[in-house]
Amino acid sequence: MQVIRTRGGVRLKQHGVVISEVRVTPGPTHSIFDVLAALMVALDNGDSVGLLGFSAGGMLAPLVALGWQRRLVAVDLDAEAYEVFCRECPQWIPRVTFHRAEASTWLRRCRSRFGFLVEDLSVATPADVVKPDVSWTELPALIRRRLLPGGTAVFNLLPDPVIPWTKAIPMIRRHFRDARQIHLEEFENRLLVVGERLPDARRLGRAVDGLLASLGSRQAGLTRARIA
Repeated sequence: MQVIRTRGGVRLKQHGVVISEVRVTPGPTHSIFDVLAALMVALDNGDSVGLLGFSAGGMLAPLVALGWQRRLVAVDLDAEAYEVFCRECPQWIPRVTFHRAEASTWLRRCRSRFGFLVEDLSVATPADVVKPDVSWTELPALIRRRLLPGGTAVFNLLPDPVIPWTKAIPMIRRHFRDARQIHLEEFENRLLVVGERLPDARRLGRAVDGLLASLGSRQAGLTRARIA
């Protein structure tokens, strides 16, 4: 993992792929982490929040800038990225309860249930950064079981070298009653929002775009939501 100093903080990269954009002060990262933060704020129901894959806390700066005041539970096997967060953003350490663990194992053992869960896992291969197999197989059902009634989950998905989107998305979608896809103009990622009942795509898209605009993120106007 490369840790690169930027004007606003640090950037974490693997195989040339940005895995986290970390600001040390509240504000936009101008990356996918702004969109994830906007979704969290738009769909926040006041219940507990879990983050699978911490990525050195790239969501914290946009969340704080959007007025989000609560704590989150973060799970990651990579303690190095968490140490980067602690070194660069000590003021936000009290907002995070960190568990060093493999996500599916932790979900099986966890007794808590969440109003909002973000699946933001990735693994490095010799040439790229991809989703771990459990993101398509085990995690969707485990995440559904750990959601409170009315809870929401967001999967930050990357293209799979073997499974096309037309097969990958349904592997997750089938575990949930309702779903929306968020397409990002500048990124190959797709965000899949799932739950029991979600706002219609147009309303969700407007809410996310409005939050991105208020944040001052360059992602404003570059996302679109549709039914999944």
